[in-house]
Amino acid sequence: MKRIVLIVSFVTLVGLCAGAQTYIDFHGMQIARTPTLMPDYYPEGVGLYWDSFYYVTPGIWGGEGRGFWVDPSTKHNTVAFIGGPLCNLAAVCTGSIKLYPTQIGPNINTFHPVSITVTAGWMTNHVRVMAYNNSKFVGSLYWRLTTTPQTFTFPAAWRVTQLVFTPDFVPTQSNYPKAGSMVIYSFVLMMH
Repeated sequence: MKRIVLIVSFVTLVGLCAGAQTYIDFHGMQIARTPTLMPDYYPEGVGLYWDSFYYVTPGIWGGEGRGFWVDPSTKHNTVAFIGGPLCNLAAVCTGSIKLYPTQIGPNINTFHPVSITVTAGWMTNHVRVMAYNNSKFVGSLYWRLTTTPQTFTFPAAWRVTQLVFTPDFVPTQSNYPKAGSMVIYSFVLMMH
Protein backbone atom coordinates (compact mmCIF):
# COMPACT_ATOMS: atom_id res chain seq x y z
CA MET A 1 0.00 0.00 0.00
CA LYS A 2 2.82 2.42 0.87
CA ARG A 3 4.41 1.75 -2.53
CA ILE A 4 1.18 2.63 -4.33
CA VAL A 5 0.84 5.87 -2.37
CA LEU A 6 4.50 6.68 -3.06
CA ILE A 7 4.11 5.98 -6.80
CA VAL A 8 0.90 8.05 -7.02
CA SER A 9 2.62 10.91 -5.15
CA PHE A 10 5.61 10.76 -7.47
CA VAL A 11 3.46 10.75 -10.63
CA THR A 12 1.43 13.70 -9.28
CA LEU A 13 4.61 15.64 -8.49
CA VAL A 14 6.04 14.99 -11.98
CA GLY A 15 2.74 16.13 -13.51
CA LEU A 16 2.72 19.33 -11.47
CA CYS A 17 6.34 20.11 -12.34
CA ALA A 18 5.72 19.48 -16.04
CA GLY A 19 2.68 21.78 -15.94
CA ALA A 20 4.34 24.73 -14.17
CA GLN A 21 4.57 27.94 -16.14
CA THR A 22 7.99 29.20 -17.19
CA TYR A 23 8.42 32.96 -17.54
CA ILE A 24 11.19 33.99 -19.92
CA ASP A 25 12.60 37.47 -20.32
CA PHE A 26 16.05 38.66 -21.31
CA HIS A 27 17.17 40.62 -18.25
CA GLY A 28 19.65 37.85 -17.48
CA MET A 29 21.46 38.36 -20.77
CA GLN A 30 24.67 40.35 -20.90
CA ILE A 31 24.35 43.94 -22.00
CA ALA A 32 24.65 44.02 -25.80
CA ARG A 33 25.58 47.29 -27.52
CA THR A 34 24.95 45.76 -30.95
CA PRO A 35 22.57 42.99 -32.08
CA THR A 36 24.01 39.60 -31.13
CA LEU A 37 22.66 36.17 -32.10
CA MET A 38 20.68 34.51 -29.32
CA PRO A 39 22.61 31.66 -27.68
CA ASP A 40 21.38 28.09 -27.88
CA TYR A 41 19.23 26.82 -25.00
CA TYR A 42 18.36 30.18 -23.42
CA PRO A 43 17.36 30.21 -20.62
CA GLU A 44 19.32 27.37 -19.11
CA GLY A 45 17.29 24.27 -18.34
CA VAL A 46 14.39 25.06 -20.68
CA GLY A 47 15.76 23.45 -23.87
CA LEU A 48 14.78 26.18 -26.33
CA TYR A 49 16.78 27.00 -29.44
CA TRP A 50 16.28 30.52 -30.85
CA ASP A 51 16.86 30.29 -34.59
CA SER A 52 17.62 33.64 -36.32
CA PHE A 53 16.76 35.73 -33.23
CA TYR A 54 19.07 38.47 -31.97
CA TYR A 55 19.30 40.15 -28.59
CA VAL A 56 20.26 43.74 -27.84
CA THR A 57 19.99 46.26 -25.04
CA PRO A 58 17.79 49.20 -26.09
CA GLY A 59 19.03 52.63 -25.13
CA ILE A 60 22.68 51.82 -25.81
CA TRP A 61 22.26 50.58 -29.39
CA GLY A 62 21.97 53.45 -31.85
CA GLY A 63 19.95 51.44 -34.40
CA GLU A 64 16.81 50.65 -32.45
CA GLY A 65 13.41 51.92 -33.45
CA ARG A 66 10.49 53.20 -31.37
CA GLY A 67 9.41 49.65 -30.49
CA PHE A 68 12.56 48.98 -28.45
CA TRP A 69 11.33 50.25 -25.09
CA VAL A 70 13.64 51.23 -22.25
CA ASP A 71 12.26 50.46 -18.80
CA PRO A 72 13.53 53.15 -16.41
CA SER A 73 12.90 50.92 -13.38
CA THR A 74 15.55 48.40 -14.45
CA LYS A 75 19.27 48.58 -15.01
CA HIS A 76 18.70 47.54 -18.61
CA ASN A 77 16.03 45.72 -20.50
CA THR A 78 17.66 43.47 -23.04
CA VAL A 79 15.20 42.09 -25.59
CA ALA A 80 15.13 39.45 -28.33
CA PHE A 81 14.08 40.38 -31.85
CA ILE A 82 13.90 39.42 -35.51
CA GLY A 83 13.58 41.56 -38.59
CA GLY A 84 14.27 45.16 -39.43
CA PRO A 85 17.62 46.08 -40.95
CA LEU A 86 19.14 42.70 -40.08
CA CYS A 87 16.94 40.95 -42.67
CA ASN A 88 18.05 40.37 -46.18
CA LEU A 89 15.57 42.62 -48.01
CA ALA A 90 15.33 40.20 -50.94
CA ALA A 91 14.18 37.28 -48.80
CA VAL A 92 11.61 36.36 -46.19
CA CYS A 93 12.70 37.15 -42.65
CA THR A 94 11.83 34.32 -40.28
CA GLY A 95 12.78 33.29 -36.75
CA SER A 96 11.78 30.24 -34.78
CA ILE A 97 11.76 28.97 -31.23
CA LYS A 98 12.35 25.20 -31.12
CA LEU A 99 12.24 22.73 -28.26
CA TYR A 100 15.05 20.22 -27.88
CA PRO A 101 13.66 17.81 -25.26
CA THR A 102 16.96 15.96 -24.84
CA GLN A 103 18.29 19.11 -23.18
CA ILE A 104 15.71 19.12 -20.37
CA GLY A 105 15.01 15.52 -19.45
CA PRO A 106 12.61 12.65 -19.93
CA ASN A 107 8.84 13.03 -20.24
CA ILE A 108 9.08 16.57 -21.67
CA ASN A 109 8.19 16.34 -25.36
CA THR A 110 6.28 19.53 -26.14
CA PHE A 111 5.52 22.95 -24.77
CA HIS A 112 2.34 24.98 -24.58
CA PRO A 113 3.01 28.63 -25.45
CA VAL A 114 0.79 30.60 -23.06
CA SER A 115 1.47 34.25 -23.91
CA ILE A 116 4.07 36.57 -25.39
CA THR A 117 4.62 40.33 -24.98
CA VAL A 118 5.91 41.93 -28.18
CA THR A 119 6.15 45.09 -30.28
CA ALA A 120 7.11 45.96 -33.83
CA GLY A 121 10.64 47.35 -33.64
CA TRP A 122 10.50 50.24 -36.11
CA MET A 123 7.00 50.57 -37.57
CA THR A 124 3.60 48.91 -37.35
CA ASN A 125 3.57 45.58 -39.16
CA HIS A 126 1.97 42.16 -39.04
CA VAL A 127 3.60 38.89 -38.02
CA ARG A 128 2.46 35.38 -38.91
CA VAL A 129 2.94 32.71 -36.23
CA MET A 130 3.03 29.08 -37.38
CA ALA A 131 2.98 26.25 -34.81
CA TYR A 132 4.35 22.73 -35.35
CA ASN A 133 4.55 19.55 -33.30
CA ASN A 134 7.40 17.38 -34.62
CA SER A 135 7.01 18.91 -38.12
CA LYS A 136 3.22 18.45 -38.12
CA PHE A 137 1.29 21.70 -38.59
CA VAL A 138 -0.73 22.62 -35.48
CA GLY A 139 -2.11 26.06 -36.38
CA SER A 140 -1.35 29.68 -37.20
CA LEU A 141 -2.06 33.20 -35.96
CA TYR A 142 -1.72 36.60 -37.60
CA TRP A 143 -1.03 39.56 -35.32
CA ARG A 144 -0.88 43.30 -35.95
CA LEU A 145 2.07 44.71 -34.01
CA THR A 146 2.56 48.34 -33.08
CA THR A 147 5.52 50.02 -31.40
CA THR A 148 3.68 49.81 -28.06
CA PRO A 149 4.03 46.51 -26.13
CA GLN A 150 1.08 44.13 -26.47
CA THR A 151 0.52 40.73 -24.88
CA PHE A 152 -0.92 38.02 -27.12
CA THR A 153 -2.21 34.65 -25.93
CA PHE A 154 -1.88 31.36 -27.77
CA PRO A 155 -4.66 28.77 -28.20
CA ALA A 156 -4.99 26.59 -25.09
CA ALA A 157 -4.89 23.39 -27.17
CA TRP A 158 -1.47 24.06 -28.70
CA ARG A 159 1.20 21.53 -27.72
CA VAL A 160 4.18 22.28 -29.95
CA THR A 161 7.86 21.68 -30.57
CA GLN A 162 8.35 24.77 -32.73
CA LEU A 163 6.94 28.27 -33.27
CA VAL A 164 7.88 30.11 -36.47
CA PHE A 165 7.51 33.91 -36.62
CA THR A 166 7.47 35.74 -39.98
CA PRO A 167 7.09 39.54 -39.94
CA ASP A 168 5.70 41.27 -43.03
CA PHE A 169 8.01 42.41 -45.78
CA VAL A 170 6.73 45.69 -47.24
CA PRO A 171 8.68 46.53 -50.43
CA THR A 172 6.61 49.66 -51.06
CA GLN A 173 7.36 51.09 -47.62
CA SER A 174 9.30 54.35 -48.02
CA ASN A 175 10.77 54.19 -44.50
CA TYR A 176 13.78 52.04 -43.79
CA PRO A 177 13.80 49.20 -42.81
CA LYS A 178 11.40 47.64 -45.29
CA ALA A 179 11.37 44.30 -43.49
CA GLY A 180 8.91 44.00 -40.64
CA SER A 181 10.08 43.12 -37.16
CA MET A 182 9.07 41.62 -33.84
CA VAL A 183 10.64 42.51 -30.47
CA ILE A 184 10.04 40.05 -27.60
CA TYR A 185 9.95 41.35 -24.02
CA SER A 186 8.63 38.20 -22.33
CA PHE A 187 7.36 34.75 -23.18
CA VAL A 188 5.34 32.41 -20.93
CA LEU A 189 5.16 28.68 -21.63
CA MET A 190 4.43 25.34 -19.99
CA MET A 191 6.44 22.19 -20.62
CA HIS A 192 4.61 18.91 -21.29
